[in-house]
Parts: sequence; C-alpha cells; structure tokens
Amino acid sequence: MKLFINISTTVLAIIFLWSCGKSNPETIPTMTSPQGEKLLSNQDYIFLDVRTEQEYDVGHIPNSTHIPVGSLETRIDEIEKFKDKKIVVYCRSGNRSAKGTTILIKSGFEAVNLSGGMLQWKGPVDKK
Repeated sequence: MKLFINISTTVLAIIFLWSCGKSNPETIPTMTSPQGEKLLSNQDYIFLDVRTEQEYDVGHIPNSTHIPVGSLETRIDEIEKFKDKKIVVYCRSGNRSAKGTTILIKSGFEAVNLSGGMLQWKGPVDKK
C-alpha cells in the first residue's frame, strides 16, 4: 500500500510540475507603454480604447477609436476597415483590453494588448 501511495504521489507531482512549465497557447501579444508611444504616428497601427464612455471622455490616447469592450463583438463591423492594420487595444489597466485583444484576434484582426493601460501611459492624452 505504501508503494502505491509513493508512486501515485510521484506521478501527481510530475504531472503538476510539467503543467506549470507549459506555455499557455492562448497568451495574447502585449506591448508596453513606451513601445506604444513610439507607434502613435505609425500609419500601420491604430489605437482602440475599450473603456467606458465616461473613462474615454476623461482622457484618451490621441486619434484612438472608442468601442467599449462589452459591445465590441456586436460593433466589430465598425473597425472592419482596419483589418490591414495592427490594432493596439487599451483600457485603464490592461485587463479589459486583454479581453478585447482576444476578441479581435478570434475575429481575424492583428491585435496587441497595451499592458498597464492608461495607468502606465506616459504619452499624450486628449480630453473630450
């Protein structure tokens, strides 16, 4: 009986350690605020703000398109014209934009999450 418990424990430990080392295939691409700031004038990139209307009005990255993450799937046709560009998705902290980035990638867009969102953004900000 002791041998069975030892073998079972060893097998479970190996499985656990192996699963911890595997990379997550659904990891989304990210970029930092300084990387994003360098792309503001690059015509191959657009910025998509997925925060609420109120958050957007307080301040947003210049020339960004605004679609709240909760309505992104139903309003995806509004950004269809940007399929040939890379979309930098941002929110306040990076959580909602991660969800938005996933939605866009699954819809065939090339998208990247701005990690840290507006909390980390040091570039220019427009106010409505």
